[in-house]
Amino acid sequence: MAEKKQKCDCSGGAPGWMTTFGDLMSLLLTFFILIVSFSSIQEVEFQKAIGSLKGALGVLTSKRSTIMLSPIKNMLLNIKMLAMVKPEMERLKALMETEEFKDAVKIEELPQAIKFTLQNQILFDLGKANLKPSVFPVLLEIAKIARKVDGVLRIEGHTDDLPIKTREFPSNWELSAMRAISVLHYFENVGIPRSRLSCVGYADTRPLVPNTSPENRAKNRRVEIYLEVDKNNSDWEMPLEAFQQKFKLPETRVIQKSEGSESHGGKGQGQEK
Repeated sequence: MAEKKQKCDCSGGAPGWMTTFGDLMSLLLTFFILIVSFSSIQEVEFQKAIGSLKGALGVLTSKRSTIMLSPIKNMLLNIKMLAMVKPEMERLKALMETEEFKDAVKIEELPQAIKFTLQNQILFDLGKANLKPSVFPVLLEIAKIARKVDGVLRIEGHTDDLPIKTREFPSNWELSAMRAISVLHYFENVGIPRSRLSCVGYADTRPLVPNTSPENRAKNRRVEIYLEVDKNNSDWEMPLEAFQQKFKLPETRVIQKSEGSESHGGKGQGQEK
């Protein structure tokens, strides 16, 4: 007797639990996508805020700029610092655009610091360490910025590789150190506390460019001033919304400028420092 074939009564499609599991995974995926999208808003707001401040200070949008800005990870500190000293920065930038100081003063923003580079031709006479009175307005604006920012002014003196041997300066070490000390004394005389000042002379050991021409040597003869901010200072921590409300960043405006030459008029070899 032929066996009766059993019929399989199986419904088509996935099991019921699979549908519930798929819905759950879809909801979780949507949830995490929303979290990622929310986290990117802060960076966009940072870009908008710094764009407004850059426009207000007349920062260039081309490759070369008067103030070079740091990556997003340091942006909160940077834009707050720049907003606090905005009037002084504008006055300093106006001085930098005059014929006397053009291409001789540069500002660079670093993480936890603002760096001011002053070429020696506006600071000192050849082979001397006495400040020229004409540079006092530039140094005064830097001092005003330092008064508003709780930090330390570190001053570095630099020379080129041409040797010097005088009664006052037996070598470039003494010359670079005395030039840094002269700048330090100016800041001390205008009211910067001594505890916030330091200086060092590097002679020709840290050139910006190779000492292969009079122009390059002129670039290497300089004084660098670092306004260093205490990175552990909790006063710098502030939500972006509160920061914008407190400092009221202006609307973005872009100021275009043509690129200028970076070269400085150098002295001939044998003409010191």
